[in-house]
Formats: sequence, C-alpha cells, structure tokens
Amino acid sequence: MKIPFCDFCAKSGSLCQKCKELLDSGKNDELDLVVSRILLEETGRIRGLDRIEFKKAYKEDDFLLLLSDNEGVRIFRDNKDLVEKIKRETGSEKVIVVDYKKDQKRKLEELVYPLRMAGLSKLWLPGNMTEFRVLIESKGVEEKHLQKLEKLAKRIGINVRFQA
Repeated sequence: MKIPFCDFCAKSGSLCQKCKELLDSGKNDELDLVVSRILLEETGRIRGLDRIEFKKAYKEDDFLLLLSDNEGVRIFRDNKDLVEKIKRETGSEKVIVVDYKKDQKRKLEELVYPLRMAGLSKLWLPGNMTEFRVLIESKGVEEKHLQKLEKLAKRIGINVRFQA
C-alpha cells in the first residue's frame, strides 16, 4: 500500500523527520495521518487493500474526500465497514473517494456518486480560467449538499457549479 507516511509513523503516531516535514510543510495534515493509520490497520482484513494508493484527504464540514487510485475507489465502495470506521474516527457523515489520476470530468462523476450527472458544460472565463456547470439528475438533493461538493471540488483544483 502506498500512503504519504512511513508505515511505522502512521501506526505509532510518533513521526520521523521525513513525515514531520510532510506535516510542517502543509502537504499533508493530521487527517491524512488518521486515514493512513486506519488503512494500515485494516490491510490484513480487507482483500486488495494492500494494493491501493492513498494520496490525500480533505474535509469540508461533515464530508470527507479521499484521493486514491482506481483500485482504491473500488475497494472503498465495496467495503462499507471500512468506510464506517473512517466516518467514525474522522467525525464525518459522508465519505467520497475520487481517483486522483483521472481527468476532471471523471473526477466530477466520482465526486457526485451515487448521484448522476445529467449534463456538463465547460465555460471559459477571462484570465485563462475554466469553470464547469454540472446538472445533477436527482431532484431531492439539498443545496447545502451541492455547496459542500463545490467546495471539495475547488480543493482538488476544479471550479464547478452544481445545479439540481
């Protein structure tokens, strides 16, 4: 398994110089350390978990976004116990897993999962900036839910506006 920290540091909580520098530089934070520890604890119990790559975790209110590889997305979606443990230990209500290697459209699809995107428009803004407009198929989605997703998308470098 690939995680941002050394296995020993993630398990024990006492950090070596390299891992301490990751925290001090702001590249990773305590949330990444907590998720890494949970993943290491569950490696022996969950088949295939040792093959994933975990990059980063972002939290927006009670939503937790995990950046992983494609194998990680599949494993997280198949293992509800793992997701429940992460929710419990991070104080989150919803865990979203996105493949960091995919293009922006695929990242948006994974971000809104299990909702479906009914439409996607890419707007070109002044200053060489782009923004996506995404139409969500579900009518029962709350505006607060979509705002949290917009903030999480912005944290991974995607400017987006969701419409239900």
